[in-house]
Amino acid sequence: MTEAIRSWILGIAGAALITSICMTITPDGRVKKIVSLVCGLVIILMLVNPMIGFDYGIFSESYARFRAEAAAFSEAGTDFSENLTGLIIAEASTAYILDKGTKLGMHDLLAEVSARQGGAGYWYPYAARLTTAANQETRDKLGDIIYADLGIPPEELIWRMNYER
Repeated sequence: MTEAIRSWILGIAGAALITSICMTITPDGRVKKIVSLVCGLVIILMLVNPMIGFDYGIFSESYARFRAEAAAFSEAGTDFSENLTGLIIAEASTAYILDKGTKLGMHDLLAEVSARQGGAGYWYPYAARLTTAANQETRDKLGDIIYADLGIPPEELIWRMNYER
């Protein structure tokens, strides 16, 4: 397809060059008017030449193929973008939990948040795995903060004890 466009443009350029040379060397008068008319017709024929022998079937197939390739490429980019958004939500939620845990005195806290995509296409944190040696009261406070601020319910918080202090 690009080769056909390239040859068409080269044909127009060649015709323009030849007609300009003819116009330049033709003496003024009636002959120049006739050469000008013929040169104009040649340029017009070169412009419409691709449409005369244009194969609409091949064009339609090429267009459909390019459209399918573009859709596949776009879909791959969209999937990557959506997965990246989920990772960003999970990492931001993890950082938030670690910050709140540090403020509660949980300096040994390890957190890993999982995110999922909702029905409307947005991502949200839905579960977390937390490891700490903190007592139950401090863990409950952090659990309440996580539920209130991130919406992760207590049943989706998996606590593990960290015995290394």
